[in-house]
Amino acid sequence: MNKFLIILTSIAIASCASNSGVTNFESKGNLEAPKPAACVAIEQLQSNQNPADIFVGMKQCLDSENYASAARMYYAAMTYGIYDTKRVSDKTSHQGLIVLRMNTLGGLSEQQISLLQSEINAILESNEQVCKTLTTRGLPTYHPTYMIQHGMGAFTGNQTNNGLVENFDSQSAWSEAIEKTVKCKKS
Repeated sequence: MNKFLIILTSIAIASCASNSGVTNFESKGNLEAPKPAACVAIEQLQSNQNPADIFVGMKQCLDSENYASAARMYYAAMTYGIYDTKRVSDKTSHQGLIVLRMNTLGGLSEQQISLLQSEINAILESNEQVCKTLTTRGLPTYHPTYMIQHGMGAFTGNQTNNGLVENFDSQSAWSEAIEKTVKCKKS
């Protein structure tokens, strides 16, 4: 129920923003999907595909009413995105993940949201396959340009260390991201 409310809130915010008459400035690479995924099993996703790429494939799944695959892709995109929020130093860019999610889910009907939510809940009840796939695939290999370019640092030039956190503990952050999204048990 809680995730359902988050999805509905995200859609409402996206709807309000699109009707506000606000001018939107974007930097090159902002929320860019350089290697867009198709609607595939998450085992077929590549570690060099960022969340923007994965959300493209998720949207294809939703358009073809393949809610089970869409839910798995949702967890892959969110896990990679949560990981990126831990390694990208500009905190203003972290909302990029929320925007990607809103853009993907914004046009869904109430029935589609309900069907997707059912699949999302089913994964949480039996998460072994998704946990194993994400754990086996391991760390993303892409540079999180899609997120870095979404933040204020992209406009102010206040980026150090190529936009990443210095002395970043990638393994710990990856474990935390998997635990936070899919609730995988630590071994």
